[in-house]
Amino acid sequence: MANSGNRFGFDFVTTLVGSGLTLLVSAGIMRYGEQLRWTATELYAIGGGVLLVGGLLLGLVVVAAGLK
Repeated sequence: MANSGNRFGFDFVTTLVGSGLTLLVSAGIMRYGEQLRWTATELYAIGGGVLLVGGLLLGLVVVAAGLK
């Protein structure tokens, strides 16, 4: 696939979406964390791990499909 030349825009949007998702996870932990059996630190670690694994899997799918 040819590079469209708009690389900065894509990176900028990806950063904003990732930051927004991280803030939503953080807000959810702060709001509802006490209702769960895990501590806030453990919930942050679980959330970060899920985002990391999800990002890695998505990246592998994109590369395997030849889109990047």
